[in-house]
Amino acid sequence: MILNEGLRRLGTPYRFRPSPHAVAVVSNSEIVVSGSECLLFLSVSSDNVISLTRQIKTSTFLSICCKTPTQMVVSTIDDICNVRMISVDGVETDFQQVEFPKKTYKLGDSFSTYVQSKNTLVLIDRRAHTVYVYDTVNGTSRAVTNGNIQVPSGACVGPGDTVMVCSENMNSVVQLTADGDFLCTYPVDMKFPRSICVSRDKTRLAVSNCVIGDRKLQLYKILPTLNN
Repeated sequence: MILNEGLRRLGTPYRFRPSPHAVAVVSNSEIVVSGSECLLFLSVSSDNVISLTRQIKTSTFLSICCKTPTQMVVSTIDDICNVRMISVDGVETDFQQVEFPKKTYKLGDSFSTYVQSKNTLVLIDRRAHTVYVYDTVNGTSRAVTNGNIQVPSGACVGPGDTVMVCSENMNSVVQLTADGDFLCTYPVDMKFPRSICVSRDKTRLAVSNCVIGDRKLQLYKILPTLNN
């Protein structure tokens, strides 16, 4: 569904047949949604009408974000290659300079995001309370653990090409540099924050949780000092 800055719904929600997992913005008028064994491309009109334009059969992916205008980064399920690239035409490729943890993840156990300007891939391991940061050009990596990172989940690129990560058991959002250095933590008014995204102009932060009976979606204003 489309919400305005007051979190009021615009237009009519689009209903999926396969369960949707995550969404990424491809352009001003197109989004892509990951689901069970497919990627769904949808157009968004100026009057907030959402329409399915095409569907690509794929493996099952969870989180999804854009790497380039024609290529996306997706986290896998039950696959030793934890994160892959996939083109808008459905061609899957692996990161050649990245050595992932030698383990597979079940649905909901890992998430990923990509910092385009830094060529940095971020992989979240919820059960290990760890954020893996990979330099996809030089092949270096870093496993980030911190007392503030407890059951990390959703992640996205924040202001200044930093990384914002939900810390579920701390009811907060942690901010890291693209190199994995800890910057700060921000409490949120919800239990177990799970999903997160930042607006293109880096002035708004949206966070949602996954608590039966107390589900929330909250929008936060990012103060200018956060960009320094």
